[in-house]
Amino acid sequence: MSSLKNKMQFLMIATIVGMFVSATVFAADLPSNKTKLAKDSEMATGPIVPNNWKFHKIGGLWQRVLNTGKMGDDAYQDRTPSCDYPGGSGNSYLYRGSMWLSAFVDGVYHCTKPEDDEYSPIDSVHIITGDEAISDEDTWTKYYDVMAPQASGHFPLGIEVTEKTYAWSASYAGDFIIYEFSIKNVGIDSDGDGYPDTDRDLDDFYFTLRLDGDVSKLPTWDAEYRFSNQDDHAMANGRPWDWLEYFPQLAGYDHGLTLDQADSTMVMMFDGDNPNYPADSGEEDDFGNPGVDGTLQTPGWLGFKILKTEPYLKPSSFHVCHIYNDPANDQETWDRMVGVPEFEDMLLNPGTGLPHPLDYRGILTFGPLEKLAAGDSVIITAALGVGSDPDSGGIYSLLKLMQIMEVAQFMADNDFVLEAEPPPAPVVEVAEYIENNVTNGIKIIWDNPAETHAYFEFYKLSKGIKKADGSIGWQTLATYVDTAGSDSWPPPAGSTPGTYEYIDRDILNGFVYHYSVQAYTKDISDPIPLGQTWTQIGDPKSYRVI
Repeated sequence: MSSLKNKMQFLMIATIVGMFVSATVFAADLPSNKTKLAKDSEMATGPIVPNNWKFHKIGGLWQRVLNTGKMGDDAYQDRTPSCDYPGGSGNSYLYRGSMWLSAFVDGVYHCTKPEDDEYSPIDSVHIITGDEAISDEDTWTKYYDVMAPQASGHFPLGIEVTEKTYAWSASYAGDFIIYEFSIKNVGIDSDGDGYPDTDRDLDDFYFTLRLDGDVSKLPTWDAEYRFSNQDDHAMANGRPWDWLEYFPQLAGYDHGLTLDQADSTMVMMFDGDNPNYPADSGEEDDFGNPGVDGTLQTPGWLGFKILKTEPYLKPSSFHVCHIYNDPANDQETWDRMVGVPEFEDMLLNPGTGLPHPLDYRGILTFGPLEKLAAGDSVIITAALGVGSDPDSGGIYSLLKLMQIMEVAQFMADNDFVLEAEPPPAPVVEVAEYIENNVTNGIKIIWDNPAETHAYFEFYKLSKGIKKADGSIGWQTLATYVDTAGSDSWPPPAGSTPGTYEYIDRDILNGFVYHYSVQAYTKDISDPIPLGQTWTQIGDPKSYRVI
């Protein structure tokens, strides 16, 4: 996190951690001892533009996209979507994701990090949709480290990054967003005007992803809440799956995960048990954060997976740091993270033998590329997603994460072409239902093009009311199944051809109601097993408030 945590329970945890963590302890993400330089109004800024962001809000995962080398929204207040899952719930799984780029220059290691303001935006974030888009909604932007007026003691590698993102509304691809980083060695600025003008090769180039997922934050939980960031775990799929047995909540399952799936390409984070607090449900174990009604408030697992690199960069290492020992400078970054080619196991508490929950960051590194010559580029394609089994959580959410990442891998391997389109989202309208000049209900109307889909199976009509925590509690009003022998088909006909309607009479004046109609398919197995697909409950075409 961006500020020192001052809560008393952290002092207790620090004492425990100090007993069995040998790494030098530093305050997390504190300003360095060097004085931050304020941008001088007379300083040349070259192509630098203001910070800018846009949002993906079309799938099951909602995310803020920036032009600074960061992912998500690390604001403490008035937070915008930051791996919010499910989309529209305000339940955020990500504090900050960030890209570290590092290399040797004249035998000295240097690392560019967005946490230190070492990237400067050189373009805004642009959204592309329609025929020109690769996905349902693309973005692109650019930033570089050639000049970093807000950084202190910055050493430029001479890197320019073109970042693209791809998001889909289809259920099978809606729980992840694909990132593509085109990283080019553009050279350094020798005359101070902000534009690269001198070529320079980089030796032993590394790509590192730092994932700081606070799993998770409901809209009513602040960034320091006991269920938000104090009991996370971070792990990579770079070791056999035996580490799951460390957790009583994950042990003993026949999960079917194989060594082939432990390919060292993904870092994942999930909520553990905070031993200092019971769950909201009153249970001692708050793994997955059971709510008052027992429903898991944090069932999902956050994951970031490298899908491909051009040229090939091998997985190099995985390490964790936490709130007390983030690397404070480039040398520490090399000595403790990037320069140690191993995949760490879980940190266990020697007193209990159980994994120790804390505010972790997972650090996954690829490389080195022996030389990134002037003018050459590296392209990294990755997926950021949340896998969730909302009813069971735990191992079942991990399996869901693995499943969605397999879909992301298939799409990346096939140039983002997947011949399995979801049904069209129903277009929904709502209006008061008036009888004898009295409002006696809400009329929900939707169209029927979804039925043209070869695998169409049914409609689900849902009604939602906002809960005290800011999320929407949904209930199913009706399901209309188009199968032989179904007594629910067709839905009630609307007043115009090709439409259906439903009257919801269970309403009270003064309340705000949310409605959505989703179209579902049968199981789809070609070209890869996708299972059942459906349109999103929050699709702008299908979601209405009255």
